[in-house]
Amino acid sequence: MSAQVLIDGNNLLHAMHAQAIGRHIGRETLVRWIERWAATRPDKITLVFDGPPPNSGLVRQLESARVAVRFAAPKSADDILVQMIQATKTPTTVRLVSGDTAIQYEARFRKCPVTSSMDFVDELLVTQRKPPVPRAPESP
Repeated sequence: MSAQVLIDGNNLLHAMHAQAIGRHIGRETLVRWIERWAATRPDKITLVFDGPPPNSGLVRQLESARVAVRFAAPKSADDILVQMIQATKTPTTVRLVSGDTAIQYEARFRKCPVTSSMDFVDELLVTQRKPPVPRAPESP
């Protein structure tokens, strides 16, 4: 059964920086990491960032076939995520990724599975490590 994964974008970026994953990881790189994580999943993924969308060129860089990227302005990403959680008719199929305790509380109250941003960074890291490519046998 596919699920909906709601991700607090700025919160996840802060978690990645806190774990020293990469100080220079920005929104576009985060989208690509999440795309790779999502490649083998049927889940619908929504990544919500605080603030208004950047100029049109940068917005196009953030586009993804697997990840719906939203900008919350004039509200906060927290407000948008809470609204999405409250609007679902099947909360047990909605997974929240955030380290924000207020959003986690709302998700748990509605029986949504919750993953902290720090734990989700670990999930992302697993999918970023490529398995070694086997070498072709040498011809005799």
